[in-house]
Amino acid sequence: MSANKSSARSWWVFIGCCVLSLVGFGLIVNTPGLYFTTLGETLNVSRTQIAFASSIMAFAALPAMLFAGRLMKIIDARILISVCIIGVSALFFVQSFFTAVWQFYVSFALMGILYVIPISLAPSVLLSNWFESKLGTVMGIALGLSGIGGTIFNPVVSAFITNLGWQNSYRITAVILLVCILPFSLFVFKFRPDEAKGEYAYGHVEGKAEGAAKGGAELPGLAAKQAFRTPTFILFAAVGVLLQIVAAVVQHISAHEISQGLTLEQGALVVSGIMLGAAAGKAGIGILLDYLKPELTIVIYSLIGLFGWGLMAIATAPTLAIVAGFMAGIGQGVVLVALPWFIRQSFGQRDYSEILSINSMIASIASAVAVTAHGAVFDATGSYVPSLFGNVALYVVAAICMIVGFRMRPFHQDARKAEKA
Repeated sequence: MSANKSSARSWWVFIGCCVLSLVGFGLIVNTPGLYFTTLGETLNVSRTQIAFASSIMAFAALPAMLFAGRLMKIIDARILISVCIIGVSALFFVQSFFTAVWQFYVSFALMGILYVIPISLAPSVLLSNWFESKLGTVMGIALGLSGIGGTIFNPVVSAFITNLGWQNSYRITAVILLVCILPFSLFVFKFRPDEAKGEYAYGHVEGKAEGAAKGGAELPGLAAKQAFRTPTFILFAAVGVLLQIVAAVVQHISAHEISQGLTLEQGALVVSGIMLGAAAGKAGIGILLDYLKPELTIVIYSLIGLFGWGLMAIATAPTLAIVAGFMAGIGQGVVLVALPWFIRQSFGQRDYSEILSINSMIASIASAVAVTAHGAVFDATGSYVPSLFGNVALYVVAAICMIVGFRMRPFHQDARKAEKA
């Protein structure tokens, strides 16, 4: 006889992950570029020199991803996430005293290493451990808040810089991170439920995983080494690469819209449309994954995404371009939410954090290269249209890889069946 048990702590973990995405991603990932103009003038360096700090941060995160997933399994998540957040906050604070660009290079490299676990991995990993049902819904909502965080904090931090100075803005950012995230990281973010203490993931079916709860046995699922050799992992890695190539063109959208005859302000509105679409898309796709066939959800979202990029390639009117941007943003839910969800359902809980971190690392490398590649396409053709139509084709290939990989998955676990049991 099965009984549906849920832990109140699951919902605290969900709230904490929402805060990580909203505040953590919003401040750590989305706002560094706001300082570039002021820092360039203050330090008397070019925009390229100061912007290079963000590139250093992105590349420093790559090797960190190799070890991040394993560290989350062997070190208490509350300690690990708290140390990372304290470290990032300390870096923001000391940056307010910097007087040379090389100091920012060092601090951004350290920040790239530290932010991977709490921002890139923790929300997906923690939610997958604390929710056996409704995983798509909570993952979609929590990860979707990262875009909202950027929308909120970009004008807020801009106001701090303008009215209080960049030094005070860095210090306030450090305090906000500590005050908002530390209470959750210290007291809530346990890696997974301890059933011996009466803790259960939401949607837990009694008797389903008792073996894993006793004697420190492994959680259900494949070991990372096994997973890496499966066709499913290879296909999912291809999905991450293809759709990060798609996403990388976002950094060129303002320039594309100007080449289409729009103003800089109108181009910025198109980018905002993409961000809002991504926020809505991440929440929506998570909900659909819990209620529709996963393959159907991928087809729907891929069609929306590829139609958005195709429309953007030909749109010359501001309203049509913004609509296209919103649709393209919705399509990003495939790589940002559905892919982590598919990885969880295809390989299980056992080494999910390691598998996800390696997949993310491969995709991040593709993203870093693709930003430059899209610029090279423009230099060669005088237009971003080939890149945008290329995105349409990449969505088709990625959707096929995702569906085939999921159908070949080596581990089957359907949380919706557990929910109905």
